[in-house]
Amino acid sequence: MKVLRNNLTSFVSTSLVLLICVFYRDALGTSGVVLIAIVAAIFLFSFEAFIRRSALEKTVAIMKEHDPALFKELPESIEGMEEEIALWSKKQSEFLEEYKSREQFRREYIGNISHELKTPIFSIQGYIHTLLDGAMDDSKVAKRFLKRAAKSVDRMTELVKDLEAISRIESGLYEIQMRPVVLRNLIEDSMDALESFVSKHKATVEVVWEVNNDVVVVCDSARIEQVLDNLIVNAIKYSPAKSTVIVAISEKNNKIHVEVRDHGFGIPDADLARIFERFYRVDKARTRSQGGSGLGLSIVKHIVEAHGQEISVRSKESMGSAFTFSLATVKR
Repeated sequence: MKVLRNNLTSFVSTSLVLLICVFYRDALGTSGVVLIAIVAAIFLFSFEAFIRRSALEKTVAIMKEHDPALFKELPESIEGMEEEIALWSKKQSEFLEEYKSREQFRREYIGNISHELKTPIFSIQGYIHTLLDGAMDDSKVAKRFLKRAAKSVDRMTELVKDLEAISRIESGLYEIQMRPVVLRNLIEDSMDALESFVSKHKATVEVVWEVNNDVVVVCDSARIEQVLDNLIVNAIKYSPAKSTVIVAISEKNNKIHVEVRDHGFGIPDADLARIFERFYRVDKARTRSQGGSGLGLSIVKHIVEAHGQEISVRSKESMGSAFTFSLATVKR
């Protein structure tokens, strides 16, 4: 306080001196006025420096209190610390933006999960109440409602499994066992697993080999089969009845490319960039009527990238979509 009082006194004194110079410039002469002006300027500069130093000291004190690690190696002197202050300010701004982003993601994530679980839970609740209200007396009606309830349970089970899978992937607990695999065997296993689903939808899956069908790739066969199953199921779901889905295998840049192509509804250009996001749906009404957790394509992308490979999509509305992912081949 004493220092502040002294500097304020200097400032007031300097101001008075300048006023005297203005009123008595004729008596003092030009040289006298110049001399007094120089002295006044020095006082003003000193006062400005004091104000800046006081503000800087307070800022540094606050910064040290909130983030001591950033300043543990800095000297006590505040000379030349503008750069460090700017760095600290930028760091705090980035932290705040990241926090806002994470909080927004958390709210959306919880909201999506809640919405996805709410629909089947309410359905099951409705079926049970209807059965308890007397529908149990009619065996045909009871059986129909129980089937619908079971379907809703399956939907919730699928969502929980997908949530667990994506959680394990993002936490680094999703193990990938890379081994040489004959791609033909992997695709045949996938076709066998999907035979009932394909038949139920009166669809056809055609495999087109643009390379030798004895090609060997390096991958986790179970995970890549999951990728292939997911893409084929999606292609069938979002295509008209009795459609044909093409699985084309080609080679480019020493990599095998697997393309799953349909002639379905297609994806608008505005949605392509977000198609692999969790819970993102192009046509919400149509997608929910088809079932699914809304996590399938996100899981597919994570699995492919965990192999060090890439997945892409191209599509045109009313003309279908094509999802293509790459696989490493065995070096010959």
